[in-house]
Amino acid sequence: MTTPYRPRGSWQARIGLLLLLLSPMLQASQTLTVAWSHWPPFSQINNRGELDGLDVSLTRQILTQAGFVPKFRELPWARALHLVEHDQLDVAMAALPLPERQSYARFSTPYRQSAYVLLSNDPIPGHQDRWAQLDNLPALCNEKGLKIGKLRGTRPMHQMDSCPALKMATEYNADERMIDLLLALRLDGIIMEWQYARYRLAQLGAEEFISCQLLLHHQPVSLMFAKNSVSEEQILKVNEAIYALPKPHNKFSPPRCRLNADPGAADLLTRTLRKH
Repeated sequence: MTTPYRPRGSWQARIGLLLLLLSPMLQASQTLTVAWSHWPPFSQINNRGELDGLDVSLTRQILTQAGFVPKFRELPWARALHLVEHDQLDVAMAALPLPERQSYARFSTPYRQSAYVLLSNDPIPGHQDRWAQLDNLPALCNEKGLKIGKLRGTRPMHQMDSCPALKMATEYNADERMIDLLLALRLDGIIMEWQYARYRLAQLGAEEFISCQLLLHHQPVSLMFAKNSVSEEQILKVNEAIYALPKPHNKFSPPRCRLNADPGAADLLTRTLRKH
């Protein structure tokens, strides 16, 4: 019987070729840890006991499309920022590309818009409505003695520095705490992401007693990556996945507010405050 000729080393070559073909698949299986916290309707445990919400769904879709496997880890927002900065966490959702974060993080292109608003209680019957006399943005910004709260680390209005009433807002670590203080009449107003406020107020049966005084602006938010977790080339893939997302549903539109801090209002504010 004649033994078939097999070139020496052919099996090594085949394994090398197989590894070469599989290398993109191996890269595609890179796992990224993603921080989440209870912030409905963006991230929450649903009635089936599963992690769900708009940010969670979008992040899963974006990262999977970009070739990653997301692994979600429950963390408070401030802790998540700290861990990203120290390369102990890969991704934080719904982040702002603030200058101080650029040194330690990479940011995707924005994947959704977040509407920030200034909410207040409706006036108590028989009492004067303090907000009624603040019929324009400069008047509101120059009003003294307003007790306003905002979430720590957020900058929901580009012209905050030119608006003393908002710049002096007390910072809190949790949105729920601010809502509790507002309903207890210990705060005059709270600056908050509208969709979360809407969700929580509906839970408490308090949405009929709350007014939107000011639409601050639509704020684009991004995925924030620890710099050592992803490369610039991988960020490009993430951005491509974001560009392919469908348009957001109308239910995430901002509310009707008494005042609107649109770009024209911002220009008016700047011009007015220069005269004071």
